[in-house]
Amino acid sequence: YVGFCTYMMAGSRLQYFWFVCGFVAVLVCMDAGFDSVNAFNTAILRSQETGLGILTYSIVAILLWPQHSTKDLNAIVATLASTQQQLLQTCFDITNNQTDAATVNNLTLNESQALSRFSQLLNTAESDSEEVRELRQQWRQYQKSTQALTQEMARWRETATDLQTLNIQQLLPNFIEFTAELNERLVLINTMATNQEPDRQPKKITLNIDEIKVQGLSHFQQAALAIAQTRLQQLDKTTFSLFNSMSAIKRFDYTEKAIESVPSSSKIFVLDPDRLLSVIRIIMIMWIAYLSLIYVDSIPGGPGFVTMSSVFGMILVTTPQLPVTKLVVPLSGSILFASLIYIFVMPHMSSFLSLAVLLFTVTATICYLFSTPQQGLSKALGLALFLNIASISNPQIYSFLVVTTTSVMFILTLLVLLISAYFPVSLNPEQVFLRLLRRYFRNCEYLYSHIKNTSQPSGLIEQYKQRLHLQDLVKVSQNLSSWLPVIKIKNLSGTSAEQLPLLVTSLQKLAVQTQLLFDSTAYSQSPSLIQPLQKGFFDWQYKLNKISKKLSFDPSSANNDILSLELKRTIATMEKSLEDTLNQEGENQVSKQHREHLYSLLAAYRTVSAAIIDYAAYTKDIDWVHCNEQRFV
Repeated sequence: YVGFCTYMMAGSRLQYFWFVCGFVAVLVCMDAGFDSVNAFNTAILRSQETGLGILTYSIVAILLWPQHSTKDLNAIVATLASTQQQLLQTCFDITNNQTDAATVNNLTLNESQALSRFSQLLNTAESDSEEVRELRQQWRQYQKSTQALTQEMARWRETATDLQTLNIQQLLPNFIEFTAELNERLVLINTMATNQEPDRQPKKITLNIDEIKVQGLSHFQQAALAIAQTRLQQLDKTTFSLFNSMSAIKRFDYTEKAIESVPSSSKIFVLDPDRLLSVIRIIMIMWIAYLSLIYVDSIPGGPGFVTMSSVFGMILVTTPQLPVTKLVVPLSGSILFASLIYIFVMPHMSSFLSLAVLLFTVTATICYLFSTPQQGLSKALGLALFLNIASISNPQIYSFLVVTTTSVMFILTLLVLLISAYFPVSLNPEQVFLRLLRRYFRNCEYLYSHIKNTSQPSGLIEQYKQRLHLQDLVKVSQNLSSWLPVIKIKNLSGTSAEQLPLLVTSLQKLAVQTQLLFDSTAYSQSPSLIQPLQKGFFDWQYKLNKISKKLSFDPSSANNDILSLELKRTIATMEKSLEDTLNQEGENQVSKQHREHLYSLLAAYRTVSAAIIDYAAYTKDIDWVHCNEQRFV
């Protein structure tokens, strides 16, 4: 049961709910023992304590210090819109070589942080603001649109680099006007976020293309331009949807719904390997603690040792980036502080009034000193250990054994948690990073070996497997980012602090391009065009699969020079094959739609290959030898 609660806790918005469900069950079981009456009384007492806490907090939050997240929510929406507007403009500047990678990376990081903060505040505001709760559907649609805009901008950035050698303003005559309109929409959204009515409505604008000048381009350049046009049109729809959602939220008089709202990407259910590992770890922690209680005579803490191990275990296994050693300092400080109060202050008190003053003073001091979110762990430990060591009851009994027993119990708890950090698998950040890389390329290996270059539909089982691997590919790239802050660069001699983030960024790009590649394979293709190119596509696919298989065993084995040379040869071969095919077929006999679909497929293969080359370039100077070392610090 606790394993199930831990699994749900690791991936749910209701993390605290599942945490309470898990540790309260352990607390009731361990306190009750084999006495069913005691179990009932303990459960009722726990319910009363929780109910009293909720009632007290609600009264304070409603009557004394009412808190509403609406103001903070509007502020972060304005910040997010401004950041996305700057990032969008920077994305358009890429086509003219007017921006640099550092600017894009900084804005991308700011956007990611703003999106995370927006999600947190929206969840909070739905609970404490009637206005936000009433319009929660519109707010959720706006959230989906912002996430979609993030994805579309990432896809455009990959496309824009292929247009740097082209005169985009000649090929797309109204490119400047089109991009200016998209930028202006985000400015209008920012205006509405501050409760100001926009001075104009968004204009519908069509992206024109100069067909005559396009004919003079190579086929791969035409492919890049066709993809760029598709990306820009998708950005147009997404920004329009954003404007519609915000105007509905702010109740401005604008009801134009000509463009459909952005659909959310559906996710299929699959057991998450990372969350399953958390389940295995918490069950192992509980078994070690429970067997110790049975077989170690007079173990410090008794049933409380099992309870504490379970509580701390649920917290740590769902945040594996937090090392057990990080608990030592706040835990020691909390025990020392609570012990001093228990030994030198509490014996001199004789009334409820003095106890009340003490409780208020200690609580206020701890909450004041550890008020920032980063100090949340220290605050929780300080409050919990003070109440645990104080052992307030009638009659009150003081004993130095309470302090020593509690100290030893938590030392044993840390030992059990430390064991789970290395068994069954090591949670050393560098080794976790390598495991995730291998898992990432195993997904790539499967996907690249199951590409279909025709529009023939795959079976339902095959479609399920593809979606599963694509979904896991994105998840792994996100997990890699979460492990970056805890990797100790000093242990990797010769590796700079910028290299690993760039490596992860290249993998995130590869995940996006792989998704686009599979999207492109779903387009209908002209048999007369696709058949002569099948051998070239097969060779390209074989190379991608071979590289991925090699990287799944050794993520450091990629050689960007060799890969780049192979890519250039493949592009040249495919370019010639396509040229010969079109000359034989006659371009007028092939519909524009089929040419665009083929160009999309060619561009997708090319961008996937380029993303792998970028990854290989970043692996050269990373100290992979020390990444594989076993360390217990």
